[in-house]
Amino acid sequence: MDNHRENEDDQEQQQQQQQQQPVLRSIHNRHSSFVRFINTTRHNISVYWIDYQGKKVCYRVLGCRTYLDINTFVTHPWIFVDEETKDRFPANGQEVYFPKSWFAQFQGMRQSELPSRIERTQVYITLPLYSLRDLCLREIKRRLRYDRHAFGLEIPWSLQRELYNMHPRKPDPNEQQL
Repeated sequence: MDNHRENEDDQEQQQQQQQQQPVLRSIHNRHSSFVRFINTTRHNISVYWIDYQGKKVCYRVLGCRTYLDINTFVTHPWIFVDEETKDRFPANGQEVYFPKSWFAQFQGMRQSELPSRIERTQVYITLPLYSLRDLCLREIKRRLRYDRHAFGLEIPWSLQRELYNMHPRKPDPNEQQL
């Protein structure tokens, strides 16, 4: 009876631990992947690996049209963030890039069909697609001197609040002294 109760307690404890872990995180390092992240934009892009605890780890900032070779693993998520605006940029059309195993493309091939050298998977970091609404908000934000100026605009309160919180932040130096 006590053994059964201990098993239930262990299972309940495992479930609680799983619920507390972040959804987006690296899981294990069993299957390797060899990738080349290519910044196709004119923006400086921070390349982040999401670690086992769900924390962002910056590997490098990629300048305009540069690349980074990484040896990673299948369950390791990667995200790409504009240095200036903090906007997320897609990689191969995905908000979060999950590498594929290096051998996945070769499954089912005969030995004679295999390449003599394994090439890195090309991962293209591209500009995000914005809606007209988002483009307008971004332009208005660009023209604001300080975040608080959003509340002086004759637009709905919800848009004022969105502009106020939007990156890049523009705090009023006088408000910080208070």
